[in-house]
Amino acid sequence: MIAGYATDFTALTNGRTLIQAGAFTNLLHRRFTVRMLVEHEGEQVGEWVKMMQDDRGLFVVGRLDGSARARETMAGIESGRYRGLSLGRHIGLRALRDDGINVCADVQYIGEISLVHEPGNPGALIEAFCMVGQ
Repeated sequence: MIAGYATDFTALTNGRTLIQAGAFTNLLHRRFTVRMLVEHEGEQVGEWVKMMQDDRGLFVVGRLDGSARARETMAGIESGRYRGLSLGRHIGLRALRDDGINVCADVQYIGEISLVHEPGNPGALIEAFCMVGQ
């Protein structure tokens, strides 16, 4: 199992986008699935089984599948190679502030959430992981 924040509402993503608290409310009320990738590419390595929004951000829980790539990914988490999470392509209602920051108030779609070495959002970190059934 892997658990962590896919985004942190208090931090800028890639220095230019801020996702507002509550931005996932409408999306979480709909039925949808989000792919689990590594570095935003390749085949799925698992599934996200729970997503919830709290005061800090979007917290996700997932499990890796039994594929060779998933086992390599777990080894990468254990070694510190993958330490963060990153929202892949996402669509939302945005407004540009005077200071050049894009503010997203309503995320309407997430294509995938990846395990990454360096997250674009500095608060989007893997908080916990463990192997289940071993």
